[in-house]
Amino acid sequence: MNDIGKFLVYMFVALIVFVVLLLFTLRKRTQRPDSKIVILALIVVVGGMTFARITYGQGVPWWIFYGLPAFMTFVLPPLVLRMSKSELLFYIPVSMLMGPAVHIFFSFFFGWHDYMPLFYVPWWHELI
Repeated sequence: MNDIGKFLVYMFVALIVFVVLLLFTLRKRTQRPDSKIVILALIVVVGGMTFARITYGQGVPWWIFYGLPAFMTFVLPPLVLRMSKSELLFYIPVSMLMGPAVHIFFSFFFGWHDYMPLFYVPWWHELI
């Protein structure tokens, strides 16, 4: 699969993981803000990943092309969704694990190592 195809697969999976995380985090609310969740997912995941993709390798420091999307992931949902303390205590640690979890999944099962090239995860086929 070409790079754009992989990127779109990564983005789709990250989008689903992000939406599921938000839905699970807000599961105890009587009214879920579904439209806000969709808008946040588009801004944070699609916008953040597109920003990282465009700026990676262009001389932009790593802490900007990874940092800005990470900052949006950690700050926007709690602010926009007005998360309670208990929701926040669940959301922040799990949101920190989302990116590495997607990277580990695709690296190990498919041998795609380009999602987060900061650390290497061997493909299962290499281990055999």
